[in-house]
Amino acid sequence: MKYIKRLVLLVAISTTLTACNSSSALPSPEKLPGSWVVSSIQGKPVITNSKAQLVFTEDNKLTGSASCNGISTSYSSQNNTLKIAPIATTRKMCSPSLMTQEAILLQSLSKVKRFQLHNGELSLFDQQGSLQLKAKRT
Repeated sequence: MKYIKRLVLLVAISTTLTACNSSSALPSPEKLPGSWVVSSIQGKPVITNSKAQLVFTEDNKLTGSASCNGISTSYSSQNNTLKIAPIATTRKMCSPSLMTQEAILLQSLSKVKRFQLHNGELSLFDQQGSLQLKAKRT
């Protein structure tokens, strides 16, 4: 009987250690909250050093820079769907190229309905599945 108790205890300890060890080896799932530098808009690379950035917070706020002006709004997400509320911006003027890029970025962002995360890259898609924005986690 003493032998069986020791065997059961050994198996229990071994199972616990194996479970603890294997759970730490699993990669943690990627999450939307965080800071993202926009790398492309509608398949075209952003202007070098344009500072286009999106910051998603845990409390469903979206801030950042549309290239020239700051942006602020809220968002909601469930699974891979994404709903972005109307976006408020500051009203600075920048170079014509940055202002054009900013207008396209804001237009693209307003169309977003779905997102995908893969290896630290965020892809934002419209209702039809067309890629609107790509960004890299910072």
